[in-house]
Amino acid sequence: MYRFEIKTPLGHAIEVTRFSASENGDIVVLCSATGVLQKYYSKFASFLSNNGFTVYTFDYSGIGFSKKKKLKKFDITLSDWATNDVRSVFQFIKTKHRQQKIHCICHSIGGQLLGIVPNNNIFKNIIFVTVQNINHSMWKGFGRVRTFFNYYFLIPVTVNLVGYLPSKKFMKMENLPKSMALEFASWGRKKNHVFAYKKTDQLFYSQIKSKITSYSTENDHFAPKKAVDWMTKKYDNASVVRKHLKPQDYEGKQIGHFGFFKAKFEHSIWQEFLSDLQA
Repeated sequence: MYRFEIKTPLGHAIEVTRFSASENGDIVVLCSATGVLQKYYSKFASFLSNNGFTVYTFDYSGIGFSKKKKLKKFDITLSDWATNDVRSVFQFIKTKHRQQKIHCICHSIGGQLLGIVPNNNIFKNIIFVTVQNINHSMWKGFGRVRTFFNYYFLIPVTVNLVGYLPSKKFMKMENLPKSMALEFASWGRKKNHVFAYKKTDQLFYSQIKSKITSYSTENDHFAPKKAVDWMTKKYDNASVVRKHLKPQDYEGKQIGHFGFFKAKFEHSIWQEFLSDLQA
């Protein structure tokens, strides 16, 4: 395991961590959720490495090890996370591992961004973990009220007052760059999500023709099943397998939006992920 930098077209660097396995083994790149540090996935990455996969994790610009300046002095859009950060990581991996099969695991925003990454068609297998449409209409009851309030009031007001989104104080995630947070909120205000803003030549969902295994779970307050179904269907040329998990099938252990990558699921959910990658 070692960490290194990848320079990007926008002039800043992305911090990447490699969990090495056999030189001839398959490759996995893991695209994180919003405001979640790459180190959150380190135990899972080590698990995959111990099972023969070389794994790459990374932090988006302004987050974790890729945060090079104070957020008041650094800004980037959500779209840039896709077309600059993720694209650069994919290009590096594809160039370095020309002879090996490459797979991708996307958590939440990672799978939303994948569809606007121009070089997203390099993968044999893709796993989506709670990848969703974040529009408030996908929720019911208080969840709909909460997300509506976040997108229309909390995020834009706070960002314009502070200069960035201080997520650590009220969302239990890393603080987010100003333009990234504002674009995120704008996607959440539209039923058609990112498709409401991007032109046809900026969308690359349909060019993915590999297998996608898309996971959701009950009692996920950040990704209702309806929202995951919606986003998964946008990858309309992929060979899709949908799996909706229930805690009672996993010894009653709560899964939630972030639980998939917790070590308590090493002998259950992680084994399913492993099978998906090996298929």
